[in-house]
Amino acid sequence: MLSARIERLLSVGTPISRAMVPLINGLARQRLLRGGVEQREVRINGIPINYYYKAPVQAAADTFPIVLIHGIADNALTWSFIMGALARKYPVYAIDLPGYGFSSLPPGRSYMTLDEMRDILEVFMKTAVGELAMVAGNSMGGWLAVKLAWQIPAQILGIVLLDAGGAPLQGRDSWVPFGETIGIPDMKTARLVFRQMFGGIPAPMLYLGQHSLQELFQRRVVREFVANMMSADPERELLRAADLRALPVPAGLVWGLNDNFLPKGSLDFFRDNLPGAPTMLLKRCGHLPQRERPVAVLHFLRMFAAQLAARRANSTLV
Repeated sequence: MLSARIERLLSVGTPISRAMVPLINGLARQRLLRGGVEQREVRINGIPINYYYKAPVQAAADTFPIVLIHGIADNALTWSFIMGALARKYPVYAIDLPGYGFSSLPPGRSYMTLDEMRDILEVFMKTAVGELAMVAGNSMGGWLAVKLAWQIPAQILGIVLLDAGGAPLQGRDSWVPFGETIGIPDMKTARLVFRQMFGGIPAPMLYLGQHSLQELFQRRVVREFVANMMSADPERELLRAADLRALPVPAGLVWGLNDNFLPKGSLDFFRDNLPGAPTMLLKRCGHLPQRERPVAVLHFLRMFAAQLAARRANSTLV
C-alpha cells in the first residue's frame, strides 16, 4: 500500500501526468517542422488524412520513398527521432492513421478496421506517394504493412516490421490478456503497460506518464478497434504463416527483446516464418524501437533500403 503522503503527491502530479505525452508529442512535432519536415493533408475517400513529408537532402539515382506506419494508440510523431536523418537520401512519409494524430475518421464512425485502414494506405501509396516505395511499420503498423504488401505488391519494394502485431499464436485466447490489459482501467495497469512496452524505464517516468498513457488507450478509436478485433473471426483478422512465408516482397525484422506488450510467441512467429530475412534483435529494448533505439533502427532501415536498391538494379539488368 502506498503511504498517504505518496498518494497526495501523486494526486498533485495528476495534471502533469496527463500533460506529459501531449507535451512530448508537441515538442516532437515542433522539432520536425523546424528541421524542414512538412505537415501535409490529403483527402482519401473524403477523409482528411494527415502526414509528414521530408524531401531528401541529396537524392541519388537509386533513391525511393520510405513510408512509415505507426502502431495502436500512437501517431506519426513516433518516427520523429529518425525521420530527418532518413531523409538525407530518401523521401520520407510518416502517416497518421485514420482517427490518430491529426487524421479524421469517416462521418459517424468511431474507428476503422484493419482492412479499412489498409485500403486507406493503398490509396495513400498511389496518390500521395505515387511511386514504388519501402514501407516500415511498428506494432499494428507492421501488421498493416503485411496486409498492404499482399494488397499492392507492385507498389512496394519491401517492408520492415518493427515489433509487429497480428501473430496468430493459439488464436483469440492468446490475445485475451492483451485485450484486457490494453484498456488500462487503473494506474497500476498503466504502470504495468509502461513496463511491458519499454525495455527499461526509470520509476519516476512510470508515474509522470501514467495518466497520459491511460488516456491514449482509453480513446474511443482504440477501445472500439480492440473490441472489434476481440470479437472478430481470428482466422480472418490474424496473420497466417503463409502470409509471411509467401510474402510477395522482401521483408526485414526489427524486434526489442524486452517487448512484453505483445503476447508471448509473437517474435517466434515472425522469425520462424521469415527465414533468411535480415533481422535485428535489440537488447534492453521494448515495443517501440524507433523511440528507444532510433540510431540502431536508422542504420537497419538504411541497410535494408540499400539491399532493395541493389536488388532493383540487378532486376533491371536481367
